[in-house]
Amino acid sequence: MIKRHLGRFKYAFSGLYFALRNDFSYASQVYGGALVIGIFTYFVSPNQTELMFLTLAWVLILITEIQNSALEEALDHMHPDLHHKIGRSKDMAAGAVLTAGFFLIFVMVVITFF
Repeated sequence: MIKRHLGRFKYAFSGLYFALRNDFSYASQVYGGALVIGIFTYFVSPNQTELMFLTLAWVLILITEIQNSALEEALDHMHPDLHHKIGRSKDMAAGAVLTAGFFLIFVMVVITFF
């Protein structure tokens, strides 16, 4: 039973690998976020708790981005023609990524100035 459940991880890792190799937005968030946080960490030298919040905010961006990409992929497959309601769904998913990005900026501002 445990072996069967552990075997399911290959699908999750396969999805991450596919997104990293084929989805420009997700790859940009992975590499760009690592670069930004690395530079920020070099200049600001956050403590352990602050670094945890930075990492948490970045991972939140990655989670919302991969969900956004998955939703867009599914909607494009189910309804390839333009439709205003599908467009709204995609916009809301993109808004979730933007909100996560604002949270990362907020965390960086708090670490820097407070």
